[in-house]
Amino acid sequence: MESYSRKNQKNIQTIIERNLGVNLTADRRPAFAGVRLAVMSCCMLCIVMLSAFGYMKFSSLNGDDLALASVYRGNGRFEIIIRNLSDRELKLQDSVKVMQWSTGEEVEGDNEKIRTAHLTVPPRSQGVVTVDLSEGYDLEKMEKSLPEGDWYYFVLTNNHFAFGQDWMCTFDFEIQQMEDVKNQMEEHLRAREQAAEQRESASKQQGTDAEQSSAVQGLIRSDWTWPTISREVSNLEIQDDKAFSGCINIAGAIGDEVYAVADGVVLEVAFDSVYGNVIEVDLGDGITVKYGHLKDTKVSQGDEIRQGQVVGTLGKTGTATGPCLYLEVMAEE
Repeated sequence: MESYSRKNQKNIQTIIERNLGVNLTADRRPAFAGVRLAVMSCCMLCIVMLSAFGYMKFSSLNGDDLALASVYRGNGRFEIIIRNLSDRELKLQDSVKVMQWSTGEEVEGDNEKIRTAHLTVPPRSQGVVTVDLSEGYDLEKMEKSLPEGDWYYFVLTNNHFAFGQDWMCTFDFEIQQMEDVKNQMEEHLRAREQAAEQRESASKQQGTDAEQSSAVQGLIRSDWTWPTISREVSNLEIQDDKAFSGCINIAGAIGDEVYAVADGVVLEVAFDSVYGNVIEVDLGDGITVKYGHLKDTKVSQGDEIRQGQVVGTLGKTGTATGPCLYLEVMAEE
């Protein structure tokens, strides 16, 4: 009976369609599919707009937006001077990590017992964040067990960035005067501003890629070894008053090997708050080369190195905003 009814219904539909020219069996699903597609498009547009809003409001600060320096006040209490140079408010999380540079691991202790205060720094202003380790860490053990040439550092996280953004601030247990540390910070900021102005000036003078290539050849001699596997030059400065004097940033990947451009003697291996891990080499004839922003170093002060020797690895230390090698060549007048 059911099959007969369906067949009969189909016959009636056929007669009506033939006489009235009406298609009763037309599939109306495309209309619903169109509505569904429109709704999905609206949803995607909303997601894109919200993502753009979130990026503008919560995007990370870059390496030139903050300057940090620590002052030890005794009894496990530190004051971290933070200069916020950006137009965004800095709001740090109350959780702080205490790390050791040589191991890249957290120092033994209970970071949940770290007490912090004054974690917000308004735009274009300076603040002092306090960090107290006295209840969660064995300070005497930390101070005595630190090898020479190694150091501790705090990891502070920007709470306004959706995926977290870490800032590193080195510290030691030498009690210093606040004003002395502030003066040191001002010197580093002035050096940073001068470097930024020089990079901007150099950028305006670069012109075409061919001109840049010619300028790089004027800095790195043809008989030298290119210092890393990447040849992506991001910043270039050539001093017109000195032959073979200037600096470049070469973008690359963290861990890329860094090679000695020529034979020389290592003058210094150190950490600089601007250029991070630094190696300075005397090439003779009044020429010195500095390698900066290194992840780690493979040579020591006084070492005689050969051209092409691996001296370190490319990193993102100091104020670098991305993985790169800072190469500075200086020639005496």
